[in-house]
Parts: sequence; C-alpha cells; structure tokens
Amino acid sequence: MTKDHWYRLIFEEFLDRTEDGFIVVDKDGVITDINQNYCDFLSRKREDIVGKPIGQVITTTSMYDVLSRKLRGDVGRIYIQPYSVGETRDQSEVYAVANRFCFFEEDGTLLGAAAHMKFRQRAMDTARELQELELQYYKEAYQQSFSGKGGFSCIVGQDPKLLELKRYGIQVARTDFPVLITGETGTGKEVFAKAIHLESDRRDGPFIAVNCGAIPDNLLESELFGYEEGAFTGARKGGKPGKFQLANHGTLFLDEIGDMPFPLQVKLLRVLQDQQVERVGGDAPIPVDVRIVAATRQDLQKLMAQGQFREDLYYRLAVINMETIPLRERPGDILLHANHYLEELNRKYKTSIVLSDRVKHCLRAYSWPGNVRELQNVLAGAYASCDKILIDVGDLPTKVASRHLDRGQDGQERSHLAEIVDAYEASVIREALRHNGENVRLAALELGVERSLLYKKMKRLGISLRRVVE
Repeated sequence: MTKDHWYRLIFEEFLDRTEDGFIVVDKDGVITDINQNYCDFLSRKREDIVGKPIGQVITTTSMYDVLSRKLRGDVGRIYIQPYSVGETRDQSEVYAVANRFCFFEEDGTLLGAAAHMKFRQRAMDTARELQELELQYYKEAYQQSFSGKGGFSCIVGQDPKLLELKRYGIQVARTDFPVLITGETGTGKEVFAKAIHLESDRRDGPFIAVNCGAIPDNLLESELFGYEEGAFTGARKGGKPGKFQLANHGTLFLDEIGDMPFPLQVKLLRVLQDQQVERVGGDAPIPVDVRIVAATRQDLQKLMAQGQFREDLYYRLAVINMETIPLRERPGDILLHANHYLEELNRKYKTSIVLSDRVKHCLRAYSWPGNVRELQNVLAGAYASCDKILIDVGDLPTKVASRHLDRGQDGQERSHLAEIVDAYEASVIREALRHNGENVRLAALELGVERSLLYKKMKRLGISLRRVVE
C-alpha cells in the first residue's frame, strides 16, 4: 500500500465518521469530492453533485471568491454560508458555519479549495453535549461530597485541603473537647460546627447557635445564661432559660466569640470551668452538660495582646483549633459550588438556566473575598437579571465581570449564540415533558417530532426523567 493510498483511506474514513460537512473543488470551482453528511444536508445524492460547478449546486457559494483570493484559511474567523430556499433538507437550516481554505502544490501552484462546514444544529448539539458533560461532572462531584445524611458529608468540595480538614473534623467530633474555628467570613464556620455536632455522640441533643456580635451587650448575658422573673424591667413572667440550658446534652455554638464584651468573658470562663450557669437575678447554680464550639473571623492572639480578649478564656476555648479554607485557595471547588447553587435555583423556580463559558471563566478568575456566601449572592443576582436561558457576563457585577478576558469578538459571539440556542432547546423539551407529566409520547406530539428523535435529543442534552411514562 502506498503512502498516498493510506492517507486517502484515512481521509475517507474520517469524512464518513464526522458529523460535519466537507466539500472540495478544483481550481476552476468544479466539485471533486463531498462527504455524505454534506450530501444529506443538501438533500442530494453524491453522484448528482460531484463533477458539477459548485455554483450550480450552491447558488450562494463563496468558493469562487476563496479561489480568486487564494485564501489560506479563516483561522480565528467565522464565515456564515447562507443557502437559497430549497437547497437544504430543512427550511429552518438556512445557513452553516464554514472554514474555507485553498491548497497548493509544493511550488505554490493553486490546486483547489475546500470547506469544512459546521451545520447549525450539529454545532449546537456538540456544544450542548460538552456543557451537559461538564455539568454532569459537577453534579457527580457534588453528590460524592453530599452523599451522607448529615455531618461532614454535607460540606461541598473536593479540594485536597478541604478533604483533609473534613477528615480532621471527623476525628475531633469523636471527642468532647471545646473547639475554636477560625476563618474568613463566608467560609462555612457554622457549617463545620454543625458537622462536628452531627458526627458526635451528642447528635441526638440540641444544637444551639448564638451570634455574640449580633446581640446588644446588655442583652447578651441574659441570652446566654437566662434570667429569673423580675430580674429587670420587662423580664418575662416565670423567667427564661438561657442558651446554655437550651443546649443541655448538646452543643452550643458561640459565633463571633471575638466580639463578646470583655466583662462577660469572665462569666463565660466560670461557666466553662464549673459546668454550671447562674441566671441573671438568680442565686442558685444550674448544672449544664454542654460542648462548646466557638468561631471567629478575628485574630484572637492580636486581641489578647491588646487586652480585649482574656488569655485564660482563649485557652479554654481553643483546646482544638480548626481553620476554614477560603474559596480562592480551592479554585477547583468554585464551579462545583456555583453549579450546585444554580441547580437549587432551577429546581425551586422550575427553570433550566445554565452558565455561559465566559461566566465560568469570570467565576474562576475572581478572588471571592466574601467566599461561598458572596458567590451565592452573585449567582442569585445574575439569576434574577438573566434572560431565563443563560447567565452571561452582562448579568454579573462589574467587579466579577471585569475578570473576563477578551478572546476575540467573533469567537465570543459564536460561543454565546450556540449556548443560547442549546439552552433554549433544552428548556423547551423540559417544559414539554413537565406539561405532559413526563409522558414522552405526548411531549413528542406537542413538539411535533418523532418519539425516537425526542429520546435522542434528550440523551444528547442530558435530560433525564424521574419516571418514564410511555
């Protein structure tokens, strides 16, 4: 077998298997080759095409211009090839995306030209399949991190640093020592506190949370320790138990412990030492069995040096230290969180909105000083302002959208168009299935397509049914 024959066999096999269209003309514009996909698109037989001037087959062809200009390729550019009425198999497919180029002898003599055609629906199908595959990846990754009923299995993320922190948290939960969780705002300190409680022997007891920075100083003492009837003006008849009593045999989460007033720190220290509380206005100590998990965004070492936080209290609280990980330090989890939260919004509002590739780029590039909480805030705003098909860069706040790198207007528009059309097609199918109680046959009738074709589209777009109804 000669090398030329070998290459020819490979070329023919490629043309048969690709979903795209290919056509080749000689230097005079006469068609010398065309693959079956392009024949099907033109709704003509191959023998009726090969050997004819391309202008007789495609009246709107640009190949004569390509030959005259000796175009060596449309690299990085996009050309829309229009078609006249009746020239294609489907009146809705009135154009295709083309990459056109000439080929030459070694001495530079023009031999002919070729065109690689991306049919609109094929291009949309491919883009959608890639998008659905990516979304499926994030769904599976999320399910792996959310597979349990509670505890650390509910903490979303696959970053190695986070997985190690979760493993450490499981060990910590098996003890009854106080825990101090530090970290930036929005990194899930309360989520970790709840996970420790749910993984501990106290899981059947209460989990009580108190934000020490959100309660006025003059009320925080009565909130924590309770009060007796008549302890102060406006005190409830019969008094009121405090958070320590409510958390008995469970876990008390003291959030923003760094904001606790200095005088109150003394009383908290005494409670931790004696394991008993005394209500405001009372004189009888009440025993309590409570595990303390505290959290703060502040540097307690610095506060101690400034005399704003008691050193003895610190060592009572920080028997075990855990530091949460900022989102910017685990960039691989950004889209996992984003897609999970967007899926929650879609499920709540019965939509099928997706993220554009440009938005994904922006989300990955942004530093997220507010961490997961800020990410959810940004996505909620973008969801509310988008066109109900696709969240694009224009729906993001300027501080996030500015991370988008300009990769060329033509390429952007092509990607944006494909994403919009694919997202719209998927939303139409899902809506038809929803209207018809997930009965595929009735949905196909509503959409005006064969049931077998609808199944193919559903498979391609990653649309699954909770129950199959024929």
